[in-house]
Amino acid sequence: MTNQIRNPNDERTFIRFLLLFVLSLIASAACAWAAGSSLGLFFGGLFVATFLTPAGVLQQKHLVAAIGGLIAVVAPVAGIWLIAVFESTDTFGQWIEATMVLAAYALAIGGIALALARLKLPPVFAASLAILLGLAWLSWPVWLSTALVRGGLSGTVQHLVWLHPPLVINGILTAEPAWTERSLAYHLTDLNQDVPIQLPANAGACLAVHGVLGLILWWMGFGGRASAFWLDSRKESPYKSPG
Repeated sequence: MTNQIRNPNDERTFIRFLLLFVLSLIASAACAWAAGSSLGLFFGGLFVATFLTPAGVLQQKHLVAAIGGLIAVVAPVAGIWLIAVFESTDTFGQWIEATMVLAAYALAIGGIALALARLKLPPVFAASLAILLGLAWLSWPVWLSTALVRGGLSGTVQHLVWLHPPLVINGILTAEPAWTERSLAYHLTDLNQDVPIQLPANAGACLAVHGVLGLILWWMGFGGRASAFWLDSRKESPYKSPG
């Protein structure tokens, strides 16, 4: 009988996924401890995905491994959200839609990191830039809304609201009050003050834009040969026989 030796690369990948899963779980649990079953928990989960997703997808040889890293980050966040939904008046259907927003957003952030790495940026810089872009996108109601209003681009503000993951989730969770009506938001943004907005009734536009952008960037990140990487990873055995 031929002796088989486990491929150490697979063991390292498993340990990496496990570490990402644990970090995501701890960070999400910290958000739940700080914010409870409130809108802040869902906002916090998006920030967790922003910080951890690049590490989950970069330096993976195959598409399947990169997808595994993405799942390792997103799954714990979604799990904590589900527990919160059971403790609130939010519904299971709303949780599914919010989780889809989270996954599409993480797909886009991971795609940015992969595309930047494909442009020969060192992984640490590719990850850092992807995180910075993600943070800028999540926080645009704070730093961009005033400039848009003063520039007469109030219509652009509403279009951005339809695509903005935190505000889309706010619209999905109908039992939660609008973020713009909270005292903290009053001092941070012009939304629903100098410019009225309407929270999205569904996640359709947000999912479409982030999903399509993410898929394009992932295709670019794997050199336009995503299908080949998928097939190669499916054929590669986790075991190897000594020569």
